[in-house]
Amino acid sequence: MLLALRLLALALLYAFIGAVAYALWKDYIAASKAAAERERSHGRLIVIEAPAGSARPGRIYALHSITSLGRAPTNTVPLEDSFVSQEHALISLRDGRWWLEDLESSNGTLLNGIRIDEPTVISDGDVIELGRIKLKVELLEDE
Repeated sequence: MLLALRLLALALLYAFIGAVAYALWKDYIAASKAAAERERSHGRLIVIEAPAGSARPGRIYALHSITSLGRAPTNTVPLEDSFVSQEHALISLRDGRWWLEDLESSNGTLLNGIRIDEPTVISDGDVIELGRIKLKVELLEDE
């Protein structure tokens, strides 16, 4: 009887460890898919105007579902311009729409020549100005 209880306890322990391993594996797969989606390019940002010593006109940056713009090298799109803040603006895909948000930058963010003060919907062909840099938005067809 004691041997049967020990074997039952051992089987329950292995079942518990297996269930935990399965849950961790499912979570890992879901996180991998989410990371791949964030890294997938949904379009591009093209530099159309920039000061000397900065990004050259024609330079292309991939547009991801969350794209940060600013002078800091940790941004998705690092921009070398003294008029651009470290963390200047954020472009994000939410509910099938693209949004541009100024992150309380010193010199503000312009969308098609108009300063934005709150998150604003952007579309294909829009021009974003950060400091002395102008970026044209080109979205993929499926967006």
